[in-house]
Parts: sequence; C-alpha cells; structure tokens
Amino acid sequence: MSYFDGIDLDRLFDDESEFGKNYLFDDLTDELVSRAEQTMGYKLPESYKELLRFRNGGSINPELDEVWLAAIYGISTDPKNFYCLESMYDNWKNEWEYPDIGIPFGETESAGHDMYYMDFRVTDGNGEPRIVRVDNEMDNSVYAVADNLPEFIRMVLSNEPIEETYIGQVAAAGDAESEEPSPEAPATKEPAKEKKTSFFGKLFKG
Repeated sequence: MSYFDGIDLDRLFDDESEFGKNYLFDDLTDELVSRAEQTMGYKLPESYKELLRFRNGGSINPELDEVWLAAIYGISTDPKNFYCLESMYDNWKNEWEYPDIGIPFGETESAGHDMYYMDFRVTDGNGEPRIVRVDNEMDNSVYAVADNLPEFIRMVLSNEPIEETYIGQVAAAGDAESEEPSPEAPATKEPAKEKKTSFFGKLFKG
C-alpha cells in the first residue's frame, strides 16, 4: 500500500536552493526512525515514513508559491543537527513553547511563528494523525488543515491557498490545562498572503 498513489512527489521539493539543502539528509533507515520515535515519544505515521523514504526532508518547490509550507523536516544521522526533526521538535516545544500535541514536521514561511503539526489527538481510520497549523503568535491557536498527511500534500501541490478551520487554543507544553475555543474566532482562515523569507537565525525566540 502506498499512501501517495497518484501524487507527484517530485514536484514537491526544491532541488536548486543551496540553503534548502540544509533540510535534506541521507536515506532514511529503520534505526533513524526508531531513534526519532524514542526521542520524541511519538510513533512516526506510516505516510510520513513513506515520504521521508522518498526524500529525507527538504525545502518546498518555489513554484508552489500560493502555499504557506516552506520545508519538511527529515531525520539526520546526527540528532543534534540544527535542521533535523528531533532538534526542531525540541526547539519548538521547549524554546518557543508550542503545545505538545504531536510532531512539528512542516516549517512555514514565517520562520517559526507558526508551524504545521501532525496532531495525534485525532487520527483517521488508518491511524494517521490529522494535519493542523499552530499559530504561536496567537497563543497557540490551532487550525485544522487536512485529515492526514497525503491529503495535505495534495493540497500543497494544487498550489492554491489552503482553507483552514479554527479549532481553539492549546496550552504550551508543560502547562496544566488547555484553553477553551474562543467563540469570537473566525470559522475559517486563509494563510497570510505576504511571505517572509525563512532564515535559521529566526528559529530561536528571543
């Protein structure tokens, strides 16, 4: 079973950007998967493993200029590599105080102010987590984006603004309680139109 049947993954990634190569790592192995799962405490979804076996991380094709996704994290042989999944998981959770709802896999054009997550609080029939965008600048407001990763990748490749549904706010990792959804929040929200250049120096808050 392939989760990406009929999806042209070759169109997803940028092969030209020198900076984008920071996100690309050697072929994924079972050992790397096991190490990442142990480090983060989450089992990697089968679709995510399939995607990383196709290409172990990378920046997004600049021709897909209507979407907010900038890079997908891969797994490095060096778990302390700045751009690898485990380092980013630790950075977003402990430095930026994102909520602990799953795996932050997708960097956005905001260079850290919002992130795409695999949200393990809700899964589909195959056990695949839904995809959400967490807006750290808006008190960790969460927006539902897709039912699973393959659906999200199809949306990205369509190169159209992705409509989102507001869910509510979630407390930062380590906080005791989550906040209730705000009734004043909009039902849907489109990503910001004006993109910012992703730059690694902005990834650490302060």
